[in-house]
Amino acid sequence: MEYNTTRNHLIMREYGRHIQKMIEYLLTIEDQEIRQRNAYAVIELMGFLNPHLKNVEDFRHKLWDHLFLVSDFKLDVESPYPIPTR
Repeated sequence: MEYNTTRNHLIMREYGRHIQKMIEYLLTIEDQEIRQRNAYAVIELMGFLNPHLKNVEDFRHKLWDHLFLVSDFKLDVESPYPIPTR
């Protein structure tokens, strides 16, 4: 049995461990096109999980920023917005 205390630190609690694992999986995909397509799918899922963000101006920009934050800025995908810095 796996306990939360033995798992990796949860970076953004509002998305949960499943989204974090999906983003960690994105880091392992070698094909750029497949990785890009999956990144867009994860962004869509992040939007569904946080519908309150749709009221925020530039909510998609915020989702992309969160994607890079959870990946510790290691994710190599083309973002429609400037990639944030630490």
